[in-house]
Amino acid sequence: DLSFPHKTCFEGLTCQIPYGSRIALMGRNGSGKSSLLRIIAGLAAPTSGTVQLPEDVRIGYVPQVIEDHATLSGGQRLNAALTAALQNDPNVLLLDEPTNHLDRRQRQSLMRMVRAYTGTLIVVSHDTELLRTCIDTLWHLDAGEVHIFSGRYEDYVRERQRQRATVEGELARLEHQKKDMHAKLMQEQQR
Repeated sequence: DLSFPHKTCFEGLTCQIPYGSRIALMGRNGSGKSSLLRIIAGLAAPTSGTVQLPEDVRIGYVPQVIEDHATLSGGQRLNAALTAALQNDPNVLLLDEPTNHLDRRQRQSLMRMVRAYTGTLIVVSHDTELLRTCIDTLWHLDAGEVHIFSGRYEDYVRERQRQRATVEGELARLEHQKKDMHAKLMQEQQR
């Protein structure tokens, strides 16, 4: 569980991550994606519960590369952070919004590196190209829950659209039912 005084990011997340998984953490800003990545990295603790890692896990963690060094470009800062993260030959690589502040060439270079990486990859990203080409499981943090979707990004988008259409259809049906009941009530009052 991860919660703060003003909100609960998620509760009851129980899962096992098989070696070699390629997971994207998705959700609105403030949903807890970066915090979950930090918890997995061992840099933060969950509000309750535990994270159990096998003894042979070596984690490489690249936080969001913030625009704070005027002398270095976003790509240079990411390269420096990636180099540091890859130094201990990690078998789990955690990347937080890695394509932010990269130009096209730098993004392509990062994509090649991520595709070639053979360990477990967990990435926070909204980059649809990265999600389409490098990910096989999506964790969507929404309304205090983590919804896990195994499959391609396109399948996930289709499923979300289908769910949205179902909800919208149900809302329209309820609105129509409400108007119908109101009309019947008005007729009854007129009698």
